[in-house]
Amino acid sequence: MSSSRVAIVGSGVMGGRGPKRTLAALVVSAAFGAMAFTAPASANTTTGGGICNGVTNQLSHRGFAQPNLLKAAARQNAELIAKLQAERVTLVATQESLATRIAAAEKQISDLDIANVKLDGEIAAAEATLSQLTQDRATVAAAIDADEKLLATYQGERTALLNQMAPLEYQLGVAEGELASLKTQKAGVVSSLATKEADLAAANTLLNTRTGEATAAQNAVNAQVVAIEKATGELDDLVAAGDAAQALVDVATKKLADARAALPALEATAKSADTKAAAATAAVVTATENQRLAKENADALALQISTIEAKLPTLTTDIAALKGDIATKEAQITAKKAEIAAATATSSTNPTIAALEAEIARLRALRQASDDNTVKQNLQDQIQELNRQLNVAKSQTTDNTALIAALNGDLTKLQGELATLNSQLSAKQQESSNLQQQLPGLQASLAGAITQLTTATTALDDAKTAQTAANTALTDANAAVTAKQSEIAALEAALPGLTGDLEAAQGDITAKRGELKGLQDALPGLQAALAAANTAVINQTAEVTKLDGEVNKLISTLGTLNTAITTTEDAILSLQDRLKPLQESLNTLNKQISDKEAALTAARAELNALDKQIVSQNATLRTLESAKKVNREAAAAQKLLLSGLQAQYAAVLDRINAIDGQIALGGCLA
Repeated sequence: MSSSRVAIVGSGVMGGRGPKRTLAALVVSAAFGAMAFTAPASANTTTGGGICNGVTNQLSHRGFAQPNLLKAAARQNAELIAKLQAERVTLVATQESLATRIAAAEKQISDLDIANVKLDGEIAAAEATLSQLTQDRATVAAAIDADEKLLATYQGERTALLNQMAPLEYQLGVAEGELASLKTQKAGVVSSLATKEADLAAANTLLNTRTGEATAAQNAVNAQVVAIEKATGELDDLVAAGDAAQALVDVATKKLADARAALPALEATAKSADTKAAAATAAVVTATENQRLAKENADALALQISTIEAKLPTLTTDIAALKGDIATKEAQITAKKAEIAAATATSSTNPTIAALEAEIARLRALRQASDDNTVKQNLQDQIQELNRQLNVAKSQTTDNTALIAALNGDLTKLQGELATLNSQLSAKQQESSNLQQQLPGLQASLAGAITQLTTATTALDDAKTAQTAANTALTDANAAVTAKQSEIAALEAALPGLTGDLEAAQGDITAKRGELKGLQDALPGLQAALAAANTAVINQTAEVTKLDGEVNKLISTLGTLNTAITTTEDAILSLQDRLKPLQESLNTLNKQISDKEAALTAARAELNALDKQIVSQNATLRTLESAKKVNREAAAAQKLLLSGLQAQYAAVLDRINAIDGQIALGGCLA
């Protein structure tokens, strides 16, 4: 209901005058007429609730004022005080006149009340109940006004917090967009890295195949050398079958042939040992690089997993906070619907207009039936007063309709805010779900990376062992070649003195040498196959090295992207840390607003209940008064007149008190 609420004023003790009085009229608000106070002059104006805006306020609230403004305000306040004092003199005269008229009316009523003493007790009890209800209603209305002011303060603080949170939420959205873009780039690099690693694995497989082929070719060459050595041995046996004189030549020739035959094998062994040593060294380098890459991959995956695990609790907290906000908003919507229902119920069940219209019709019927002009005039005055009250009641109904429309607008706004909170909750839940879905894959990848690291470490140890063995074999082979070359040189130096009897066994030797030549002729082809196989191994090694370089480049790019992602995620966490206290403050304010709105709803319900009780007691009072038989019309008219005079008297007293308080405050409103 609006500030000009309908109240029931019954007769009673006025300023200590007379015994109990009765009245059956409806009167609106203690403030009477359309008189308004002129706003006092001020050095500066303020909008703070309950703070005077005159000179007194400037000195007590701000502590200082500009001298020229202070003088002008003081001068204008002095003029206003003079005007208020003159108005007070007029009001005092009106007060005295009204007191005289009230005394006369009370005398007439006293004469009329003699016949109604028995019924007065019942009316007095009804009036006492009505007065208590009116006081209770005023108390509840004052509490509602105080709660509405406090609610407005809370809502202003909430708006300020929302304004602080808006730029942070925008920055958070931008950072999350950048994070999504970086993750997309990372996914592309990871895909390319997987492709290159597959190519590298295929190249390593082919390299192993080529190495096997080279090993087979080496074995064929070794077998051919063994066959040559065997043929050379048989040739030596034929030479040994010669003359005793030829024995020395045979022995020397055999030793020379053995040494020459063994030399290519030893040289091949040394060359093979050198190749194996180089291959073992390359294998150590490759295994070392594989171990480093496997460790970097495992570290990167562990960092991603720890980052996701760190974000999940924050997202869980955000989701819980959003659910709390949604619950608060739903409670606000429920409270707002209750307010709308209460306002609608008040608008639809207000009996004031119907009661006033019925009373006006009754008074008009009495006026038409009466022959006494004085009574008719009194009834006409009552009718005019009730018409004014009827207009006020209709205005209240209009105000209540406007209040319902405003509450419906508030309800629509709260429902929109609830939809926004639900959308934010869905986004947070989706983000949390995405991170949780990524986590098992990353953990599986981390386990695989750890397995690869273990395998690479084992391969590195094996490669280092093979490298040591190959280097030892190379040293031994080089020493054997040097020793065999020294032996050949000694035999060649002794051979010229032993060739005298060589021709006897020349035929057999020639045949065996032919066989030996055939074996030696086949040896270059096998060596060529060995060279081709070694070339294929070298080419495939170069291809593996190239792919390994491309993989390293992709890993470096992936590391850069991981660093950028970590930086962006740190920025997001920082923004979330800044948003969290603001969100907590907003939640506190929302709870305070909800509590205050609930208190207002309860107070308004209590106010509506009191209004209904006042209307009910008013009807009871009218019933009791209508039961009088003696001078009923005259008594009612005189009581209505007395009620109007008392209302005017009370309004004049209120204005005098307000003027006295304003003068005491130097022109400021109390």
